Amino acid sequence: MKKLLNNNSTATGILVVIISELVSAVIVFLVLRLLQLPTAENARWFALALVPPILLLRYYAKEQDYPSTLKAIITTLFVTAIAYFWFMLKNHYITFS
Repeated sequence: MKKLLNNNSTATGILVVIISELVSAVIVFLVLRLLQLPTAENARWFALALVPPILLLRYYAKEQDYPSTLKAIITTLFVTAIAYFWFMLKNHYITFS
């Protein structure tokens, strides 16, 4: 696993972001289920799934010198953030009024 994370490739960046987002989204889902809260009404809490990729972005920007991985992390994080907000706007969880 450590060898995978210390690799300067686009696939590594995409894989790291997707795995971290999925793990954190599953944790948020399980917490909502544990507290018996409806998932659809509390969809805004899934924005917390974007925090681990931001921390990974900082790690790869400060500690590592892997430009390809860093570009992939930024692109994947941007795409998933846009998809999240598009979903929230489409389902009227966010309104501008």
